[in-house]
Amino acid sequence: MKADLHIHSHFSPDAISRPDSILSAAVERGLDYIAITDHNTAAGWGAFAEIAHRYPVGVIFGQEMKVYKDELVAGELLCLFLSQPVTGHTVSEILAQVRAQNGLVSIAHPFSERRHEFRAYDQIDNWRDLAVEVRNGRSYRAEDNTMAADLARRLNSPITAGSDAHTPFEVGTVYVEFSGRSDHDLLRAIKNRDVQAGGRPSSMFFTVVSGLGRLGIHI
Repeated sequence: MKADLHIHSHFSPDAISRPDSILSAAVERGLDYIAITDHNTAAGWGAFAEIAHRYPVGVIFGQEMKVYKDELVAGELLCLFLSQPVTGHTVSEILAQVRAQNGLVSIAHPFSERRHEFRAYDQIDNWRDLAVEVRNGRSYRAEDNTMAADLARRLNSPITAGSDAHTPFEVGTVYVEFSGRSDHDLLRAIKNRDVQAGGRPSSMFFTVVSGLGRLGIHI
């Protein structure tokens, strides 16, 4: 089975994708699961919950949360398999809230300099189940994903991967593959280090297109 674990809808200000466009694209690209990870918000969960039954794709609720160090952004964390919204500004605060929900936290695009390279390692006092996003569809430098995969290997961390889609055209360009039938099987496979990352980065052109979201343009 295939899952894209990093997708933004128009509930992120820099994205243009409507929920139905995302789900339609997921079906077209053969995805079994998608994770909705809008920036610092769970505002879109209800919209996806209302229409998800129309599509043969499972929806995992999540958020992409900025973390801060000395009042500066020090990276972003993907919070996945959530049942309640997450708040907080430090790694420890976010980890505690996600673990209380039996969810998963993954360091997003840890070496992407143009999008908040992760610099909050000193805030991590417990690496248990903390994953690393080893392939990101908007990490256009090949070495960014290579270094992320190397980090996961050195730490023996679970891995995630996702398109980081901000437009419907990017959905499914990067994904994980796993054996199983349910979102519980997917979570178990990630924690057991039994998933494989696939796909390749999308075109930088879509970063321009997704910027139309700031003008209220959604498709």
